[in-house]
Amino acid sequence: MNTTTPLATSFRGSACTGSPAVMQPESPPTPLVLLVCRSASRSQLYRAVMDRKGVACLMVTSLKEVNALAAGTAFSGLLLDMPVMVKATPSERLALEDLQRALPCAYLNIAPASDSIKLMMVNDLQGTAATIEEFAELSTRFPARCVAPKDRITLHLHTLLQSAAATSPPEQTVTLDLSPGGCFLFSVDPSLQTGTQLSLQFIGLNDPAPINAAVCWRNPFGAPGKPGPGVGAKFVQISPAQREQLMELLQQASHEP
Repeated sequence: MNTTTPLATSFRGSACTGSPAVMQPESPPTPLVLLVCRSASRSQLYRAVMDRKGVACLMVTSLKEVNALAAGTAFSGLLLDMPVMVKATPSERLALEDLQRALPCAYLNIAPASDSIKLMMVNDLQGTAATIEEFAELSTRFPARCVAPKDRITLHLHTLLQSAAATSPPEQTVTLDLSPGGCFLFSVDPSLQTGTQLSLQFIGLNDPAPINAAVCWRNPFGAPGKPGPGVGAKFVQISPAQREQLMELLQQASHEP
């Protein structure tokens, strides 16, 4: 992964003359834009323009990396190279929707005849841009922000739940909600503590293989309010076919009244 990080703020003073150091006013932080591009040569063209405009780019080559980065890093924009988007799966496109609503976002392409950069805005946050230069200027005006993953959707899937280390039969339970990266499962088993490795088998998926997961948090029996007793789990290892089908189920559930 190639990354460009903002320049660190520096302090200048008289190191050799004995005079007191003078603290310079802090420069505003360098805007950081997330760039999704698989081609080193194409990304070099894009980043050269952004660099000239004083905007840093953090580049990734896969859409699968985007949501995790955006949840923990504050960005002022999102740039998506068209060859990546052409091959994106429906689930990858769905996973981008929250980011595209929250950050200035544009598609990039390069005209074969002239090598000129073409840009098409996805939204109009902080205004619109017709060129990558205008997008860079737009991102300097947009306050950097982290974007949390897509909210969980109420979806009930019958599940066989088992601790990875258990030898007893799995617990028959159900999901109370689901997201692209995990789920909340009804359970009153006190042995399921934070960090416990799980094996989840969602009944009804075309691929019935167990999904490896880990407990992120638990809501014990007797705790007031929602979501009820159970554990929140994140998916650690899941097949592409399983993820794709779960995304389709989420999309269907999100459009139900």
